[in-house]
Amino acid sequence: MSWIYNAYSDIGDREKNEDCCDVRLVEDSLFAVLADGMGGFRGGEIASALVISTFEEMLAHGRAQELDQVLKTANEKILERQQELGFKMKTTAAAVCITDDSAVTAHVGDSRVYAFSRGQLVFRTTDHSAAQMCVDMGEITEEGIREHPDRCVLTRSLGSGEDIKVDVHKLEKGSFDSLLICSDGFWGNVYEQEMCDALAQAQAPLEWIEKMLEKRRQRTKDDNDNNTAVAIMYGREG
Repeated sequence: MSWIYNAYSDIGDREKNEDCCDVRLVEDSLFAVLADGMGGFRGGEIASALVISTFEEMLAHGRAQELDQVLKTANEKILERQQELGFKMKTTAAAVCITDDSAVTAHVGDSRVYAFSRGQLVFRTTDHSAAQMCVDMGEITEEGIREHPDRCVLTRSLGSGEDIKVDVHKLEKGSFDSLLICSDGFWGNVYEQEMCDALAQAQAPLEWIEKMLEKRRQRTKDDNDNNTAVAIMYGREG
């Protein structure tokens, strides 16, 4: 019984891929991080790459479990690069650390972490977006986020300022058996029930991803954004 995973990142129909991710299995701990550079700003791919490089540096120094500090340090590096290059660059970020079957998530922006147990959704991170604020105020439903005109308007992102707040959540041991980390280019076109259905039919992370991508391709004929996902399963073989 162990954690197995797979990941992919696709450019879609954009000129460049501003998404990136990394997954590392270190002894009995699994670390994963995903970043989605904001396309409305120059250098989104630089900002997202800085998240990954910061994660790798802190992993090398044995500090990757400090997920909130990983993202705060990445934010500092992005702000420094803004000063060097003379323009603003921003990115979302979502990270997971799994240790002894429990997990900690950390995120800024609208890249999401989903947790599942026995094929059912049990947790997702809360977007830092104008659309999510409308949900919180009761103006729209959770399902309405995908169609909201301000879905891509973020209220929090790395590179937006010095005092960045990172949301951290702990998933207790035994409360989940699968995790999905993805950018909005992925979850925007794969609904939660479809994630659950695909998981129930999959024996391995790659198969889970492929089944979700079948659904995604049906909805992205005219607008295919960068899309990235990391799928993690426990105790599955395939």
